[in-house]
Amino acid sequence: MKLLFRNLFAVLTIMILFSACEDVTPPSSHVDGDAIQFSGEVALDIETDFVKRFPNRSSGMPNNRRAVDWLFTKFRSMGMYCQTDSWNIINYNRHVNLINLICILPGQSQQEIIIVAHHDQSPATIQGADNDGSGIAILLQLAKIFSRESSQKYTLVFVASDGEEYGMLGTKRFMERHPNHRNIIAGISLDNLGKRYYDGIRMSAIGQFEGYGPLWLQQLAQESSKQGGVEWIPAMKSVIEQILDQAVPVSFMDQGPMVSAGIPAVGFAGTYPAEYSDAVWDTYHSERDSVIYQSAHSLEQSGRVVEATIRGLMSLDEFPKQDLPYVYSESDSKILQGWPLKLILLCAILPFFVIAGIRFRRIKERTTQLWKNACLSFLAMWIPLIASIMELYLFVKIGLMDEYHLYPATSKDPAIYSPKWMAVILFLVTLAALIWLGNRFARKFANPFSENHLSVVSFLVIGIGSFAIFLKNPFSVILILPLYFWGLIHHRSSSRWMNVVWFLLGGVMIYGLIGYFGFVIMQNDFAILWYLMMMFSCGMIGFPTAVIITGLLASGILLVKEEVRSVK
Repeated sequence: MKLLFRNLFAVLTIMILFSACEDVTPPSSHVDGDAIQFSGEVALDIETDFVKRFPNRSSGMPNNRRAVDWLFTKFRSMGMYCQTDSWNIINYNRHVNLINLICILPGQSQQEIIIVAHHDQSPATIQGADNDGSGIAILLQLAKIFSRESSQKYTLVFVASDGEEYGMLGTKRFMERHPNHRNIIAGISLDNLGKRYYDGIRMSAIGQFEGYGPLWLQQLAQESSKQGGVEWIPAMKSVIEQILDQAVPVSFMDQGPMVSAGIPAVGFAGTYPAEYSDAVWDTYHSERDSVIYQSAHSLEQSGRVVEATIRGLMSLDEFPKQDLPYVYSESDSKILQGWPLKLILLCAILPFFVIAGIRFRRIKERTTQLWKNACLSFLAMWIPLIASIMELYLFVKIGLMDEYHLYPATSKDPAIYSPKWMAVILFLVTLAALIWLGNRFARKFANPFSENHLSVVSFLVIGIGSFAIFLKNPFSVILILPLYFWGLIHHRSSSRWMNVVWFLLGGVMIYGLIGYFGFVIMQNDFAILWYLMMMFSCGMIGFPTAVIITGLLASGILLVKEEVRSVK
């Protein structure tokens, strides 16, 4: 009877979830193909002039400010109102002056469409052509096209931002200082759009630490491009990519701060065939990111996509509302959003509470001392991990590690490939010593010991920590997947090799998740450890999040440790 009830419940749940998938239709925009004016040849001329006139314009460098002055003159010559915004940050332990340029083309309405490209570049480049001379060239030509026309329906705001390479700092600053977010209709980010290897456009909707850009804006970009006769129709990310992007919303394009501020925003960047992967990587954040690898065709297709999207937005009177989170299947135009999607993600957490409950019921001896000892054993593992994170903050204060404003050094930066070994060694030695001391403490003060009580505490902590993550960002619960594998390790298993397999699968899952989320392990090799240390030390991963992560990690380690001890 119980089995029948469980099967019936499962079938009903699946039916409810499938019925919750909705059909989605794009916004009813209208774009006249004859109105699209963007020229790749003109954009390439602008980009060539810009990157050759102002090389070495990484944030804080003299050419960075000279480039802004030049852009100011160009936008003002189009009759726009322009202003600069200057402020200071600390990067590489140095004070760095950043400067944004904001130029406004008034429309019939005060509602705004924001278009952003960054004028700074990676310090590893010289010209910074594709990243982001291409975006600046497109920004300038679009400004010229729309400034020559009669008054537009909505106000256009063109932003040449600074500090993009260190966490989209310019766009984040712009959003923080914007007087009224409710006036912003949509935001568009332009980055890496001119390389000759590109064969299409991809859209990024990921927010900076929270949020995800709405589906309707991505659909509008596609439909507007089709109506405008653009060859490259911007591509949405796959369902798996949408899930992973929303699981760890660490953006690497300027739409990120806009999305996290609640603004519908999307980022455009080039796509390329697999056979050009090495060539694209070699010309990214390197001296080879020069104008000789830029293409008028790529710039034209990219610029026409952006122009068509802007004209599509101009044609709308009302703008859709989007429920978050969501997952969209482009193949059948179905979207899963709202409570059904949250229910699926919540189901990933429930097993930990269920297992904790089952193991609790199996415990015959429930003395207070055994529960106290189990909690002490957990704290003996958790507190050293938290202390190791706090140690990284101390390293920054005393100069063993560099201070960064938000994101650490960019990929291919020598700072990533040149770890400060004193900090690395001290961190690892201190972590090992703290864990050893914690283990000694547990043996001395947490006896008598019961692995059953400890497993209940561990699974309960995982469940509570996962629920805290769920409340902040439902998709982030997928990061607990490695703990499922580690939870399968059991000393009663008939095969010890299976325990080894579960342990390795959990480790591989962690490696894969880190690799996907933009840290490029295969290129950075073991420098990933140093990069992760910097992520914690500069606060890119905040302390509250670090507390939850270390709690989950401590629980997973204890589950593996005690099961392995039981096998021995």
